[in-house]
Formats: sequence, C-alpha cells, structure tokens
Amino acid sequence: MARRIRRGSDYQDLRRKLLGNKTTQEENVIPMINVVFLLLMYFMVAGNLQPDFDVTPPFSTQMAEPPPQIPTLSVGQDGSMRFENRPTDLERLKAELSRMVGHEKLKIHADAKVEALMISKIMKTAADAGILQFVLVTQRRAEAG
Repeated sequence: MARRIRRGSDYQDLRRKLLGNKTTQEENVIPMINVVFLLLMYFMVAGNLQPDFDVTPPFSTQMAEPPPQIPTLSVGQDGSMRFENRPTDLERLKAELSRMVGHEKLKIHADAKVEALMISKIMKTAADAGILQFVLVTQRRAEAG
C-alpha cells in the first residue's frame, strides 16, 4: 500500500518537474491562437490576390419582364452608358439618380461583353445616390426542342 502512494507521488513529482505547478486549466494556449491567427491571415490574403472579374452573365430561365416605370441604364460593349436614352457617365449618373424621387430600383441593360467591374462601379455610384436595388436584364435561354 505504501508502494502505491510512492508511485503516485513519483508521478506528481515528475509532472511538477516537467510542467511546473500549472494545472491543466492553466496551460498557455496563446501560441496556438497566434498560429491559427497567422494561418487565417495568410489564407485571407492569398485568396484575394487575383479576383475573377471576367464573369459571363447568366441566361434567364424565366420570362419575367421588369416594370417599365423603373429607370433604365444601358451599357454598351465599349462601356458607354445611356440613362433613359441620354448619354451619361458615372458623375452625371450619380447626379441624375440623386435628383430622382420615388424610385428605389435601377434597371441595368448591359452588353454581355461588359466587364463585371464596370457593373460594380455603376452599382456603387447608384448606391451613393440612394438606389440600393437593381434589376439586371439577362438573355432568355434558348430551349432545345
């Protein structure tokens, strides 16, 4: 019986020598948190180095027409814009949208070759003017028949 107590005390002595007087609840986890944080930062930066802006607009499977009273912006293949059939640029578009009262949506007719970055700039400009909802007009998918 004394031998058993001796073994227990040997274990406790060895544990104290190796770990000090820390209990399992007092173990230092800060180095592990630092490693996890650094890995998180690495993947966040590495994942955002080359964003994919060349997006092909989707085809529509439904034939829903947006209401005609929504203001319309047309964007040509070369990036030229027409707001309600009048030539415009981003600054004039923002001014015209700011003057509009009672509209909360903007209908965007964009050519399939227009870069998604251009559409994003248009949406940001409209959002700065107070328009937060957008209707992106797409092509109807031809049905195989």
